[in-house]
Amino acid sequence: MLFDLRAIKCSSSIDDSQYIHQLTYNALRDIPFRLINDTEYASLRLIKAALVSVIAQRAVPKQKMLAALGNECYLEYLQSYDWDMSHVESDWSTTESMPSVLYDYMQYVKDGDKYTRLANLFRRSIKRDANGKTAFQRMETKAESCYEEAVMLITNAIDTNPLRNPMPDAQQSHEIQRWLDRDVNCELGFEPDACITGVPRIRGSKSKFAQTSFAPAVGQRLRQYWRQREALVQVALELLYSQEHIADANDHGLERSVEMLKERLAALKLRT
Repeated sequence: MLFDLRAIKCSSSIDDSQYIHQLTYNALRDIPFRLINDTEYASLRLIKAALVSVIAQRAVPKQKMLAALGNECYLEYLQSYDWDMSHVESDWSTTESMPSVLYDYMQYVKDGDKYTRLANLFRRSIKRDANGKTAFQRMETKAESCYEEAVMLITNAIDTNPLRNPMPDAQQSHEIQRWLDRDVNCELGFEPDACITGVPRIRGSKSKFAQTSFAPAVGQRLRQYWRQREALVQVALELLYSQEHIADANDHGLERSVEMLKERLAALKLRT
């Protein structure tokens, strides 16, 4: 059933690469199931019933979600809406009149969003690498690096102070700022925060973090679909496999996602 779930491509408008490691179970395919007791078996049956609805792309009612997840995991499921990023910055208005620097800028923002999305999936991670960092901490650091590159690029492009910018371009600065959803201060210490909520977005962006937007980030129904899908899968995997095997599988998927992002960032830095 979990493999059937992964085969679903629910929307061509959603870039789901940030979900791949969580919803691809190849690394667990040959791993033996752990022994479960009667209570866990009953829970697994409830989860399976809920996943039938998810596979059919129907919303799971509140009471069925609560019964399948249990009180603690259901509370985490509700809280996940607060940090959810159902939309990772991907498509924005493409027009010849938009300054070219903004395309590179938004690529950095997009990759920062993806690393943040990966970090959120590992908020509960406890396994640490050789440097003592969890997957959550590693992905947060990578996201911050992308946002810092974005902020550096945009402030350098719009700064008209000759003491900081030896080649100021007032016309370009005005044109770039016209495309952004908020004012940008280039003074040292007053630059945009290098985080998901602090980086400027393109006007009309679908991101839920945009301050000026003409369209919702993603439909409420689709957002609920992803939240329910991830919550149910996470609990199902924890019942079926040992924590050690899940951690190893997550690491494998995480490495795949990170490698794809690294390749794209390397290509971007060659251009900028």
